[in-house]
Formats: sequence, structure tokens, C-alpha cells
Amino acid sequence: MEDLKPCPLAIVSLNVLVVSFYFPPYQKVGGRRWAKHCKYLKRENVDFKVLAGNFAGRSPWENDVKSYASKITRIEILKEKILYHKKKLPDNIFQKIVWKSSLLFWEFKKRWLKGDFNDPSKSYVRSFYTKAKSIIQAENINTVILSVGPFAYSKIFPLLKSDFPKVKFVIDFRDYWEDVFVWLNKAQVDCEVRVQQEVINSVDLILSPNKEMQEYYSNTFNKPSFLLPHCVDTDDVISGKHNKIDNKLKLIYGGAFYDNIGESIKLIKEFTEDLSKHTEVEVDFFVSVKGYEKELEHKLINRFDFIDSIDYFTKVVECDYVILILPQNRANAMSSKFFELIAFRKPILYFGDKGSVSDFIINNKLGFHITLNNIESQVRSVLENEKSQTIPNLNYNISKHTFEYQTKELIKELNKLCHSQN
Repeated sequence: MEDLKPCPLAIVSLNVLVVSFYFPPYQKVGGRRWAKHCKYLKRENVDFKVLAGNFAGRSPWENDVKSYASKITRIEILKEKILYHKKKLPDNIFQKIVWKSSLLFWEFKKRWLKGDFNDPSKSYVRSFYTKAKSIIQAENINTVILSVGPFAYSKIFPLLKSDFPKVKFVIDFRDYWEDVFVWLNKAQVDCEVRVQQEVINSVDLILSPNKEMQEYYSNTFNKPSFLLPHCVDTDDVISGKHNKIDNKLKLIYGGAFYDNIGESIKLIKEFTEDLSKHTEVEVDFFVSVKGYEKELEHKLINRFDFIDSIDYFTKVVECDYVILILPQNRANAMSSKFFELIAFRKPILYFGDKGSVSDFIINNKLGFHITLNNIESQVRSVLENEKSQTIPNLNYNISKHTFEYQTKELIKELNKLCHSQN
């Protein structure tokens, strides 16, 4: 096959293929990240195509992809079969027998499966590879960006690199590949490590959403690594002032739940309980997935299902404080949700471990970090802030945390990459 020529140095001629397993209309954070970047790639007049899975369902970011819907090619993703023991708990003796049998069979079977048996993209390597190959050929693509996780389908990169050695391949790690190792046996971990190394060997640049990850991939794999942080789309930020009509403090949380946040939810309940001794409090959770139903049960806490992003942002404008919950392994990860909260100029109540997130909040006077050891003092601080209104710092500049700014930085990096020699 004839190699594609690298783009000439004198002109900006990026022609990008973005590959994302999850992409609107499916509701997934990884899809959102690239739906937004593609929106701004279009505004910067960069030629691009998107290759993504075709899932059923709604997404808050459907509107972001409408302006470039003709650029999206979909891979049909079959509905995943749910094992019997994962569907529901048994109600009678017969169901208990079937449920237990299903569980035991799965526990036996999964030990002999290769690699990460939970990866939903494992079955679609061939279809993504075939379609990506045809797009690269037909559209004269010179840069391919692939978003992970899931991780298995990134095996298309070594294959494509062999076909197109002059094309630049970029992988965007939103999470550590190693995160999935906790549920695998040694043979499965070894398999994933081999695949990871093969994939990374084929890439020309690694993107990561925080400095910790960027340094890890740079130092561990000796590959060029670029920080592409999560950010906010200022088109989503609703202007408006919250006009309080009573002394009630309204707290809000919106989004999905991470695993292993049970202790943080307990902490929220304790904090709310203590705060309610001094003033009226109402806490609303708008959650897009199931989980932690029992843990959230409290007379001051209301739990609601997913609502449209515009409706949720209206709720944020009308609240007094926004809640941020992160598990231990995310204490250094500033998500797009994090920068949205900052953009709305609402004080953040952060429940999670100390790290880059808590340091950023405290150092920039953007909110409060509540821990098991400081509940009483933080309750007093919040009550004092109701009088002083010093937090958040309304002068904090969010311009570098926007998709508009970071997409322009990405374009600069891709142009440098495109102009470099293999």
C-alpha cells in the first residue's frame, strides 16, 4: 500500500480521524470529551471525521454533534447480554438456584478468559479496524486520535500503523489502563500489559487529562506526552443570578457516581446533619445511573433521575453550593464537571481525599474541602461565608479551562506532530 505523505511544513493541513467507542447520542464522559473538542475543531476549520460506536439512548451532548453529524461514521454495537445473576436478586427458591448456578458458572468461566473480560470493546476490534482503514484511505487522513477506555479496541493502532507508517497516531488516556487489573488474575493482567505495550509502541503521542497521568506515561513508556485537561464549554454556562427568597441553603449534585465513594456519601450526610442544626438545608442529587440508593437515604436529601443538561444547569444557577465527590484514585483528577462548577461561580463542597483537586479549590478560594476530621470547622466556615460571600473568588480566570482554548492548544500540538519526521 502506498504511504500517505506527511503534511507539508509550510501550511496547516490537518486531516484528523477521531475514534471514540462512546460518543453521543450515547451518554458517556469519554464521548462528551471528544464531542466537545470536535465541535471546536469545526469552528477552527480543521478537517476531521469521527468513527464511533452506535448506541441507543439519549445524551446531554446530542446538540454538540449536530453541526457535524455528516462527519460521523457509526459501528453497530450489539446490546450486551446481561448474565442472569446480574439482572436482579432472586425472589423464590427456583430463582435462587438458577441465580446461584449462573454466578458459579461465571466465576469458573471468567478465570479462563483472556485479558479484561469486562471490556465491552473486545468484540469490535475487527470492525473498527476495517472501517478506520477505509476512512484513512478515502479521506487522506494524516492524524488519528483514539480515546480510551475501553481499551481493547485500541488494538487497531498497531494494525493501522503497519498499514500507514507515515500517519500520526495519538491515543487519549482518560483513565489508567492499569485500573482494570484489580479484577483480573495474573495471566489476564500479563495479557493486558502485553497489549498495552503493543498499542503504545504504535503511537506517536499520548494525551492525558491531568499532570500526574501525563508524567506517568512520559516516564514509564518514554513517549511524547501532552496534557489535554478536561475543560468547560462556555456555551453551556447559563448566566443568571440566584435570588434567595429564604434562609435555606440549597446544595446540589449532578452526574454519575464513581465506585468506592460510600464513605464520602456518609460524610455528606454527617455534614448536612451538622449544617442543619444552624440553618435550613436541602440537598438535591440528580444522578444518571443507579447505585448508593440506601446510602443516600436521609430526610434532608432528595434523589432525582437524570435531567437534561440545560435543566440541570438551571438548577445549579438556583442553588447555593455544589457538591463534588471523588474516590481516592481521582484525588488528582480535575474533570470537566469540576471546571463547569467553577464556571458557574458557585462555591464547591468537595468530599474526597487531599490531592491536586483539594489544593486547587483551597489555593484559589473556590470552595471547601470537607473531611472526617474537619466537619465542625467547615460547617462554621460555610455559615461565615454566607455573610462574607468571599468564596468563590469571582475574579478567578477560567479562560484556560475552556474547550475553546484547549482545542486551539491541541491543534498546535497536532500540527507540530504532523510536521515532524518519523
